[in-house]
Amino acid sequence: MNPSLKPSVLSLLFACSLCGVISQAAETLPRDLTPVTMLSAPPHAAVEIVRDGVARAVVYVAVEKPSPKLRRLVAELIEVVRLSTGATLDVVTELPADRSAIVIGDGEASRRAGIDAAALPFEGFEVKTAADRVFLVGSTQQLPPGSDRWAAWANEADAWAVADFLERFVGVRWYWPADLGGRTIETRESLAVPAVYYRDQPLFRMREFHPIEGWKLPTQSRWFDKQPLPFQAGAIPDGVDRINLTNFLPLLREGNSWPYRVKVHEPQKMWKDWGKKWSKRPEDMDMFQQGKDGKPKLSIFCYSSPKTLAYLLDGCEQVWDNGKAASWVTSTCVTVSPGDFSLDCQCEQCRETTKQGGTSLVMGLFVKRMCEEVKRRWPDKKVIYLPYWNYQKCPEQVDYPDNLTVMVCTTGGPMALMRQPAARRATEANLLAWSRKAGTPICDWDYTDRGSGWTHGPVQYPHVVQDFHKANKGHIVGSFLNGGFASDWTTSAPTLYVWMKVLWNPAIDVDAVLDEMCQRLYGKAGGTVREFLRLECKCWEEGEWPRHLADDGRIPPDLFQAIWPPEAVAKMKALRDKAIAETVDDPIARQRLLYWTWTFDAFLADAAAPR
Repeated sequence: MNPSLKPSVLSLLFACSLCGVISQAAETLPRDLTPVTMLSAPPHAAVEIVRDGVARAVVYVAVEKPSPKLRRLVAELIEVVRLSTGATLDVVTELPADRSAIVIGDGEASRRAGIDAAALPFEGFEVKTAADRVFLVGSTQQLPPGSDRWAAWANEADAWAVADFLERFVGVRWYWPADLGGRTIETRESLAVPAVYYRDQPLFRMREFHPIEGWKLPTQSRWFDKQPLPFQAGAIPDGVDRINLTNFLPLLREGNSWPYRVKVHEPQKMWKDWGKKWSKRPEDMDMFQQGKDGKPKLSIFCYSSPKTLAYLLDGCEQVWDNGKAASWVTSTCVTVSPGDFSLDCQCEQCRETTKQGGTSLVMGLFVKRMCEEVKRRWPDKKVIYLPYWNYQKCPEQVDYPDNLTVMVCTTGGPMALMRQPAARRATEANLLAWSRKAGTPICDWDYTDRGSGWTHGPVQYPHVVQDFHKANKGHIVGSFLNGGFASDWTTSAPTLYVWMKVLWNPAIDVDAVLDEMCQRLYGKAGGTVREFLRLECKCWEEGEWPRHLADDGRIPPDLFQAIWPPEAVAKMKALRDKAIAETVDDPIARQRLLYWTWTFDAFLADAAAPR
């Protein structure tokens, strides 16, 4: 909590509205938040939540069985209001007639206020005030049943309404987990909400980050390091032993309402069944990829074999017809995702097809046959395909029925490398080609640790993230962000925070987000840190690189010096040292700075090493 922060714009709106000067206007909303659709608010006095440190309102949750994410946001609402004003709001089980209330979820009261939750799009919500009421109501549209731990989808719109309310009216931001200093809260004695009415919804329905559990400390910062990299003294508060994302990510509206989920590399580890099943069925060995020695590789199927198609379809029958289980089938779709290896089957059919169009054609023809059979037998189900490894490219010569959906893996051009025009063109062309083949927007599987997990250097590319999603919003439904190392939510936290915001709406003002972040987190050092962060972005996003950087897992020495030339490194060091000096009397800002610059001293050592 930082008492020196300015009052929120909407608090000022309230003060003005008491004088009848202003009610609401989209242009006065905080510049660092995503835009919303403003509607005509009913005239009434501002709704008092807290006055002079005393609670004037209660919280009423109209949802009969709140989801874990909604429970998390309600708990955050109570805590943030308490930290902001000193007052604790009571959560009540009945809506009082004689007190102000924050009403969460669809119910009789919100319907009387004119909110039609059933008409709102998936994950969409409305925030609307009335006399003594603030309604935070999300969509009640039902998704297909069958969501589970391994293939989860949900309409968490009520939770997102609470998150938005906390940002816009209470003035909280969540840049990384709160116990590591990433939450900032505006303090005030009173909190009131002016007459307001707006709605919002995510532009992308898939906004997932993995691993949601985070990382136990100490931890490595690069994938090839054998030992963890220590944090500086004071960077990690006492008692904190992990970077925990479980309670943090819901605050950034991490979630998914797209009900077609890939079951990655399923069925997995089939060789474990050798002794139980496959050794007793030698006639089925041609279901597996054939090596150059003619022997079957039990880790991966042959995708020219009719037996592979029959095996996967048998799983569909077990789940959709018999109510049993198969690891590659969900209630809505069946996955085609080879084992985690490149394809190199040496059977006659695969070799002939590969000559005609590569391994992408082998897989493309198999997926076509899968779609045709599923369409014939289960016309309400879909086939989801994960192009990966050496079969990512969309085979233009293959057409599909209308039951295909695709999640494209971007290993050829993950986001951090898309600052290179050739990598971006190739990735975007493949995404567009697959979307056109499927006849529907598709999913993107990206890797947030590309770049940041390869180096101690600062890898920031928030403007690339925004520009990509603006350009491709018409044919992707969102992204699954595959993280890997704690650098995602330490050194690269500014980019990852922007990424999560962009997945809600890429119309966000990225520079306003970074301005506000630095001001809120670093106090007197905010201006210095903003200059530091601006230089980090410039080096990665705009620098002149002498050659292409591929998805190789390391930054080669010649490219290291091109990305971070000596003069830039020297300036960064001067700015970091200046910011450290400016936080000498601000232990909270200092802790945040040490946390964010976890790898910086190691970066300086790398930059000084002979090449």
